[in-house]
This record gives sequence, C-alpha cells and structure tokens, in this order.
Amino acid sequence: MFINKGAFLVVMDKKISVILPTYNEAENIKEMIKQIYHYTGRDLYEVIVVDDNSPDGTWKIVEELKKNFKNLKVHRRMNKKGLPSAISEGIKISRGNILIWMDCDLSHPPRLIPKMLKYIPEYDIISASQYVEGGKDKRKFIRVVASKAFSRVANFLLRLGLSDVTSGFYVVKKKVFDRIKLMTTGYAEYCIRFVYESKRKGFKIKEVGFVLKNRKKGTSKTDSNLIQFLVNGYLCMKEIIKLRSGR
Repeated sequence: MFINKGAFLVVMDKKISVILPTYNEAENIKEMIKQIYHYTGRDLYEVIVVDDNSPDGTWKIVEELKKNFKNLKVHRRMNKKGLPSAISEGIKISRGNILIWMDCDLSHPPRLIPKMLKYIPEYDIISASQYVEGGKDKRKFIRVVASKAFSRVANFLLRLGLSDVTSGFYVVKKKVFDRIKLMTTGYAEYCIRFVYESKRKGFKIKEVGFVLKNRKKGTSKTDSNLIQFLVNGYLCMKEIIKLRSGR
C-alpha cells in the first residue's frame, strides 16, 4: 500500500500473521483456515493456531491440515487456558509485521480481512464492528443489549469514541506491542483495556462494519449458560471502572 505524505511516498510491505485462539472448535477450524488462506492472499505469512489442548481434538485437525497449507502452525498449550493469554502467546511467537486475530466459530468472517487491510498503514489498529455503517448484530437479543450497553458505558467513562469496545476481531501493526501489552486474564475485558491503552498511546484506530451472527456449529464460550454470561458481563464492567480510576 502507498501513502503520499508531502513529497514522500511511504511503502509498507505487509507480512501477515493470523492468530487463532481455539478451544473445542473441531467443527469450524477446517473451514476457518480454508477461508483465511483464500481471503488473506499473497501477503499471508503464517497462521498460528493457539489451542488449549481441546478435548475435541481441534489441534489434531490442524496438524493434519498442515500438509495442505503452507506455514500453518499449531501451538498446543497443555497447562494454560484462556482467550487473552492464548492471543498474547500467539503475538509473542508471530513473525509478521501485521497481526490479525479473530474468533474461530466463523462469526467473524474472514472475507472481511481484505477490507480491513486497506486501512493499513494509515491506521495502527483496525477493529471490526457491527455498530458502524455496513454492520449489524444478529446475535441473541441479550447479547446485543449487553454489548451495546458496555460500549456506551465505556465510551462515556473512558472517552474511547468507538462503537464496539469488545470486538475481538482486529488487524494490528505489530509495533503497537512495543508499547503496550495485552492483559492475559479474563475474557472479553481484554478488548476494553487494549483499545483504551492504544488510544492513550496515540495509536490510530479505524472501525470497519460487518454483520455478526450466532455461531452455527459448536458451543459458545460466552453465553452457553446464564451464570457464565453474567460473570463475563461483570468482569467487563469491573475493567471499565478500573481503567476509569487509573488502575
């Protein structure tokens, strides 16, 4: 991609690392990887599946797929669990200068990747959002209400200026992580701290609209039962309050 800046022409060679945190995604992982390779194109450097030793054998499926997909890697974690820490480990072992991570249940469509990449290098972070132009949230009613509520509270208290503060689908320049670190505990609240710290450090964030749907296969990790859903909501609200108080 080329950007004119006065008399200078800035060129950024994209070397893309896609990080896929997985746990029990055997029903989706093959199609997910297939679509990523198709839509990311020639700039794709590697796909790193960080699997928390899935009982359904997700990691085994990926091992088999390595025969057909160049630079497909499996990082199997035996004694660690959790989405943020899986993403963080993927970032550490990645070798690309552009990082992408997303959910593996196909609710985050790989076909959106080319559109998101168009905003590199003008922006440092591109966040997929169902609440900007071209986006829509087709999940269960309670999920939609909770997501909008967290985003509105976060924007009011933290002045983020983003429509969706718990996106979970990002394209990020790796240099961002020279100045910030992802939190490695909890679940969706890592997104709130990530965009908050990125804004504070002066990184530019662009939101791109997409249609978010419920997963068709497998079990959701966020709303499989009411108690877990409420716990995740509590943790997100707690994180917003912590950031507001300067912690």
